[in-house]
Order: sequence, then C-alpha cells, then structure tokens
Amino acid sequence: MELEKRFSIAHFDSWPGDLTYYEAISNSSPEFRREIHDIYFGKIFRCNYREQEQWDDRQKLHEVTYGNVMGVEATDAQVDQLFRIQSEFGIQVSLTINQLNVPVEIFYSRGDRVARDFIEWLGGYYDRGLRSCTLANNHLMRTGMLRKMFPEMTWKNTVNQQVTTAQQVIDYLYLGYDTIQLDRSLNRNLGELRRIRRAVETFRLKHPERNVRTCMLVWEDCLPSCPFKREHDDLQPYHRRVNYWKSGPGAGTCSRWRDSATGKSLLPRAGNNCYWVTQQTFQEYAALVDVFKFSGRLTEYTPLSGDGKLQFGWSARNNAVSSFGEILNHSLLPVSAWSLGAFKMAPFERNPEKIRRDLSGSLWLTDAGLKLEEKLTTCRSQCLECHLCERTFGMPDIDSLVAI
Repeated sequence: MELEKRFSIAHFDSWPGDLTYYEAISNSSPEFRREIHDIYFGKIFRCNYREQEQWDDRQKLHEVTYGNVMGVEATDAQVDQLFRIQSEFGIQVSLTINQLNVPVEIFYSRGDRVARDFIEWLGGYYDRGLRSCTLANNHLMRTGMLRKMFPEMTWKNTVNQQVTTAQQVIDYLYLGYDTIQLDRSLNRNLGELRRIRRAVETFRLKHPERNVRTCMLVWEDCLPSCPFKREHDDLQPYHRRVNYWKSGPGAGTCSRWRDSATGKSLLPRAGNNCYWVTQQTFQEYAALVDVFKFSGRLTEYTPLSGDGKLQFGWSARNNAVSSFGEILNHSLLPVSAWSLGAFKMAPFERNPEKIRRDLSGSLWLTDAGLKLEEKLTTCRSQCLECHLCERTFGMPDIDSLVAI
C-alpha cells in the first residue's frame, strides 16, 4: 500500500547536540524519509512586560509563557537543523503549542500587547518557512486572524483537546483547523473512526479549497482516559525545577501501573497504543486515518549500538529495518511489534526469514493474541466489562490500574 507521508514523528527535543537529529535523518533511507509526513517539535513563547493591574494602582512585571506541556523544547540550534531538514529533504517541520491553559494575558493585556508579541513570535518562524503548527487556542483560531496573517500555514488542533466524535471533528474544521488530531480513545473505536471518515469526506466535497486531514496518535504509553492527564499536562512543564516523576506528584501515577504491575506496559490496557498484528488490520486503520503520529519528544539519547552511522528505522526483537514499507512487504508480523527509533546499525537486517523466525514466538501470533487484536479495535477501553487483556497475558483481573 502507499505509505508516502503517512507518519508524523517527534523531534527528540531532549537529545544532546545540535546536529544529532539532522544526521540521523540524513543517514536514513530515502524510503524512510518518503514515509514521513512531518517532524513536530516544541518551542515556548516567552513575554515580559510591565502593566498596571485593573485592581491595583501599581505597575507589576508580568512573565507570560505559552508553549507545550512536555517540559522540553528544541534548542534554537536544533530548530536551525530542522529547517535544514525541511529544505534538503522536503520533510515538513511542525511547531507544537499544545498547552491548554492559555495565558489570560493573550486576550486581556493592555492594548493586546501579549497577543501582538505572540503573533510576531510565530511570524518569525513563518518567515523562515514554517507551514505547520499545532495550536491549542480555539478562541484565537475562531477570530480568523491566524489564517489571514499566515495564509499558507496548516493548523492542527492538539490531541489533548480530546476530539472523540465525528461532530467534534466537523466543529474543529469549521473553527479553522486543517488537520484534526483525534483523541487517543479512537484507537479502540473503529465504528466512530468510520463515522469520522464519512464526515470528513463530506466536508471535503463541500470545501474543496481546504486540504483537511485526520491524524491519530497510535503509540503512546498513556492510560486511556487517565484521570491525571490534565493535571499532568499542567504540572510537567515545571519538571526542570521539580522532578515531576520522582519527587513530584507524578511518582504516584503512570510509573506505578506501567512498570511494576504490568511489565513496562505489557498489557494493552495500560496504554493507548494500536496493536496491529496483521497487515489487514493496519490497512483497515490506514483507510480511515490520513496520518499516524508517534510520540517521542522526551526520548532519551540511547541509540542501539553498532558500527554504522546513526540513522532512523524500525526495530523489533533486536532486528532493524530501514522503512515501514519493509515490514509490510515482507509480512514481518506482528506489525505493531516494530518501534520507531534511531540506531547505529549497518547494514540493516536483510534476511526476512530470520526476522520472521525471531518474531514467531510472539503471543500476538497465537489464536488468543489474534482474538485480542480484534477485540481491541472496538473495545473503547471499557476494561471493567472485559478483562480480556489480563486473561490473554495470564494475569488476574484488574478493575482499575489506578488502584495499583
């Protein structure tokens, strides 16, 4: 099947060095680069100004920050290299501003000072060639100002806005977004994905001038409908001051059910990942969603060691291939056993028979695994009514992972 520009991948904002990511992309296969729709990265808008409060006669210094919830951002030098990637390889780069708690000063500072500074800041990237941006600010999108000032920009909503239905997709398209990033829950709801596809096709017929797409985050170890998600996003940006995961409140969340009880997200219900065992299942999703997104901006610098140059590819059971197309073309199943990464391996594995033997022991390839794969496409993460994940993996029933 056609895989050109199918995957949205993260810039590893936490990686050291200015050239590391560029070199990995440069050394990757042409097939891999053709499969990439865009590379998304984080930057934070910062503004300092003095203004008199409406309820106070004194002028106070205001510090406004607005950006992303990951607590990391690409360095300016890394951004230079991202634009170099865009120029040399034709892979679009995409700025991420996915913070839901929009600073009130953007709308209520005197003379719209902060809003003007934000637009000017964004315009600096636009002037350099930025043509894709995730923005979690529906009020600003609604004004139409951004589409007027940046007519060539493709606007994405954020997955954190939890767009879960066909009606919401249409609402966000009419707000002005071009790429609708769907809620993680839809990974387990093929029925609603079909309704969304029909709604988007109807919208395209009515508005042929709009190049609209759907995008789904298909690999992220985040508990479905996690009760900590919003607080996590609000608190994690401060993790450089306080370690959110160790000494902060995050220590009582994801790490408990992800590592200690389920073996690093062994259970599908411990995350929102798509579990594609067969090519047919992958193709079913690919017929309904335009772009598949993979998380990774917090990825640490641990490339698989070897003698070759650092390059991107896909790995499974100590094997690596240079493109996703190889996985499908050679039936290297399970499809979802393969994870995106950067490796120092040369050459990549060229023996499909060996890889199939290495993967042949996967539980997912058994009748029980295939039954679970089918169930996960429509289960809507209603685990209390099911427990098939635990029973397939030989674990006792768990009503709620939060209780661990």
